[in-house]
Amino acid sequence: MISDYIDIRIMIIIASMILIGVLVAVRIVLVKIILRKDVLTALRLIIGKEEIQEDAVTVVETEKGILGVLADGLGKKEVGRISSECAVKVIKDLFIAEGSKDMQNYFFNKAYNKANHEIISRVDSEKGGTSVLTAIIVDGYLHYALVGDAMLSIFRRNELYKISRGHSIDVLAENQYLAGKIEKNKAVSVLKDKKLLYYLGQASYGEIEINEEPIKLYKDDIVVLSSKGVYNGIRWIELENILRGKKSIDEICEDIISKVDKKNNGSILLMKYTLNNR
Repeated sequence: MISDYIDIRIMIIIASMILIGVLVAVRIVLVKIILRKDVLTALRLIIGKEEIQEDAVTVVETEKGILGVLADGLGKKEVGRISSECAVKVIKDLFIAEGSKDMQNYFFNKAYNKANHEIISRVDSEKGGTSVLTAIIVDGYLHYALVGDAMLSIFRRNELYKISRGHSIDVLAENQYLAGKIEKNKAVSVLKDKKLLYYLGQASYGEIEINEEPIKLYKDDIVVLSSKGVYNGIRWIELENILRGKKSIDEICEDIISKVDKKNNGSILLMKYTLNNR
């Protein structure tokens, strides 16, 4: 009788210990789920041989999604730095205040118009400005907007795909030629010119390049935002090889910058999507 009682107590203790273990395991899993980030980010800037860093980059995450902004300033003295920092701050602040999970195109137009107005109010007209690339990831979908010659690309299944077109004269000439608006000989001569035609800081900065349909992201996709100083300072195949590396997003970002031509002034932002998007 006593031995049966002792056996029952031992069984109860064992069962209790098993239950506690299960509860602890469940708690650990739930904490990991709660703390899991949909998007991992890393950013770097390189000043090169310039005296002033003309690029500005930021990332902000809210319940409305995650926003990344990269700006590449242009102009003499400090006007490039002022322009890029102004654009990044205006867009970030507006996203925090008014961003939503839908109507991204409306947000992009409002944010870029406001940023352009702020730059013009701070910098003498036509004396400087900035290319601005903005990416928003909401519920596994990518939205982007671009004015200027920054580049957005996506690394997927071991290949890097260029997504954005940009506003340099050579790109616009190619588009017009394909549309039959200019003759081939004129397009060829213009293609030799890499001058930037549209950027924020002008009374008229042209149309904003916006993806009309959001881009569905898949697990381990890496969205790459880079300024001209970065994408022109490293070979495409070398960039792909670094992205293929089994490293953390911070290590990948550091490796990319370490390979960029040391003369260049530039910036890069990586946004890695970590969930299965069904």
